[in-house]
Amino acid sequence: MNTLANLEKPPFYTALYLTAPEGTDKGLHSEAISTMLSLAMILNGFIGFREDDAAENRQVQIVFWRDYHTMKAWEQTSRDLLPHRVQFHNCIASEGCMWHWLDDGTETRVTSIPKVA
Repeated sequence: MNTLANLEKPPFYTALYLTAPEGTDKGLHSEAISTMLSLAMILNGFIGFREDDAAENRQVQIVFWRDYHTMKAWEQTSRDLLPHRVQFHNCIASEGCMWHWLDDGTETRVTSIPKVA
């Protein structure tokens, strides 16, 4: 079952590198990604996330957003919260909008976080 297919509009996504680029502080990178994911989970437009493989044998965490504005607000706030030696562009693998008609039909599961009152 494709959880994303149940949405009215195609979701936006941001793919975050889980592994640090060569020559950078792995601990700081891990801290930055944890901060970014924690922030995402408390925003109203957050849908869920999943892990996937990226180029160069790097893992990515794909964060799904209900709309473009929430994704951009999250990016701006994330930039302000990152450790000063971590570059935002080193954390982001890609971003965009997921269109259902481009989906190859494979199963996509998104880990949802229950909303608390």
